[in-house]
Formats: sequence, C-alpha cells, structure tokens
Amino acid sequence: MIPSYRLVVATLAVAVALAAGPANADWGAGLELYNQGRFADAVEHFRAVVKSNPHWPGGYLMLGRCQLALEQYSEALENLQVAAELGPDDPANAATLSRALMALGRHTEARELLEGLDFEKLSPAWKAEVVRMLARCLLAEDRTADAVALLETRLADDPDNAALHRAIARAYQAADDRVAVLDHLARAFALDPGDHASGRAAATTALALAAAAGDDDLAAVFYGRALELATELATAAPGYEHALFAGEAALGTHQLEIAADWFAAAVKDRPQEPEAGFYLGRTLAALDRNDEAIAQLRAALGAAPEDELAVRIHDELGQLLACRLELPEAARHYRAAGDNERADRIDELSASFNEALGRLATLRSDASEMAQMEARLEGLGDADGVAAVARLREARGREIAAIEGNLAEVRAALCQ
Repeated sequence: MIPSYRLVVATLAVAVALAAGPANADWGAGLELYNQGRFADAVEHFRAVVKSNPHWPGGYLMLGRCQLALEQYSEALENLQVAAELGPDDPANAATLSRALMALGRHTEARELLEGLDFEKLSPAWKAEVVRMLARCLLAEDRTADAVALLETRLADDPDNAALHRAIARAYQAADDRVAVLDHLARAFALDPGDHASGRAAATTALALAAAAGDDDLAAVFYGRALELATELATAAPGYEHALFAGEAALGTHQLEIAADWFAAAVKDRPQEPEAGFYLGRTLAALDRNDEAIAQLRAALGAAPEDELAVRIHDELGQLLACRLELPEAARHYRAAGDNERADRIDELSASFNEALGRLATLRSDASEMAQMEARLEGLGDADGVAAVARLREARGREIAAIEGNLAEVRAALCQ
C-alpha cells in the first residue's frame, strides 16, 4: 500500500513567497493557526487579510489552502483562482489551484494548468512538486505509462528526492510492477528515515512478493529485504506493528530465534492483542519450546481473538497437546477448531492409550519390586531364586519396551 497523498504547505512557499505579503495581526495569527492544523479558525483571519488587502494574492492563497484542508473545494477553487490571477508568476498559486481542481475531479484542467508553467524557471523543489502533481493527474486519466516516464525523467536529475520516489512507487503500483514499487519505497525510506509510512509499505510489499514468489530462493530474497526494512522500522520506532512486521519477516527467512524475540516485543507492547501471541506461540513450538508455546497460546486464546484466529490457536494447541499425549485436552481444542474428525480419532485413541498407560505403570512397578527381590535373594545366596526372578523381570522389561515403542509411534503420528 502506497502512503496516500496529503495536502501540505511547502515550506518554501510559506517561508519565502508568503513572507513578502503585508505583515498584520490577522496574517500572523492565521499562519500560526494554520500550522497548528486549526484550519477553521485560520479561515476567519485570512478572510480579514483578503478584505484589507484585496489585491494581494497571498491572502487568497492561504484562505484557499485552509478551505482545501476543510474539504470546502468549491470555495477553495474560487479563492485560488483569484490568487492565480493576481500572482500568475508564483508557482504556489498555480500548484494549489491545480490541487483544488483535482479535488473536484477536474484532472485534465489541473494538468493543463501545470503544463502552462514555465518549467525551466522553477526552482528544483518546485520542479519536483509540479512533476509529482502532473503524475497524479496522468494517473487519474489512466495514463500510467506517461506518469512513470515523467517521474523517471525527473528522478534522473533529482535522484535523492524522497517525495519523487514515493510518487513513482504509486505510479508503478498502478502499473502492477510490485518489484519497482518495493525498490522506490525502500529508497524513499532510506532517504527519509522518519517516513515510517514508506518503510511500512515497503516491508508489506516485500512480504507480499515473498509470499507470491513461487520459488524458494526468490522468496528468501524478498523475505530478507522485508526483514531489513522491518528491523530498521522496529528499531527506529519501536511498537506493536513494527515488531510484528519484523517477526513475520524473520519467520520467512527461517530465523526463528529472531522472530521469537520480535513477537515477544509485540506481545509486551500490546499484551491484549491475540495475534502476536499466536505467532509467538507458534514460533516457540517450532523451536521445541513447547511448554512456553502452550502457555503463550492459551494466553492468546484468553485475549478474545476473532473467530478465524481462534480456530488457528485451537488447532495449534490441539497439535501441541496431542504431541504431549494430553489427549482429552487435545481433542477439546481440535473440536473447538472445527476438526471433529481428528477430535473423534483422538478420543478413540485416548481410551486405549489410558489402558496402555495403566498396564505400563503396573509393569514398571512389578519390575521395580522384582529388582529389589533379586537383591534380597542374592544377599541370601539363593542363585536359583535370583535367576528365576531375573527371567520374570526381563519378561516385564520386554513388555515395557513394546508398550513404550507403541506409545512412541502414537506420539510421533500425533506430532505430525
């Protein structure tokens, strides 16, 4: 998923172009409120600016920007048209007007307005901004190839522009080229490590590519990239989602200990979330840490998971408990998971299993008593008695071995 386009004030427009306007209380108050995101309050101050300075484009520009943020698109369009008429040489006016046109679905008009700018006279920052906006218009007009070509051309001159990489990732997504999406989102994140949205989107894309790879070696490459991105995210901005990402990616690269650590971090951050608990439990089971796995899965089940996740937890618990030959409890979990056939089969096994366990306990007790008897007879010098008891004890031993072998086979079958 590509981070969505958001309306922002270009700092160069606020710091340079607008600073040239009349300095009055309403202007300063309006800017302060705008920068705080209090757009409705800022509107009143910019209306006062427009009223007192009707021939200055800056007031109309900021009034229109506030109205855009408030999704008052028609009102914004009117004020931004005035700004563009009063300040035709300022790209901020044309660019913001084009945003209003795009918000109203008038993408062709927005594109034509932007194409009318004298591109070579624009600063590098404005060139990047205008190209990004033109690409959005082209995508809205189903001209994906043109949008990609436009952005690639600009990137050749401005390769370290994170915003351009985000924009072209969006274009490549429209072209269904997920590898290119991953490359550009990863590059945007590398250029702007604070852009966690691009990092998350890149990691998500890498995981999706790994799952769809159809080739183990290729999947490993994408899982590796996902792990690198997710680890950087989870380290720079610790939290549940990022830890979960990192754990999932580590699973894909078969780094179970690392995966367990990240899932444990996710559980610690949000113990009430059952998903991380499920993944942690499953990973611990893969590490043969079954006692911990069962405890974690039971905790996840107690966190009221959604039905689909609950089924997966019950199924995992059923397998672990069956492997430990806790058959009645295993059957209960399989039944809760909707696997009645397996639950019935385990119930059938349970009766004969309990009988075998009872016989095994008796045989072991007999063998222990016989060993003690042998010792006493040996102390009395009764060699014939020792030999007779030894034969009986060895017979018990063979039966014990046979029962234990059968139980081992049952356990192995249940653990599959």
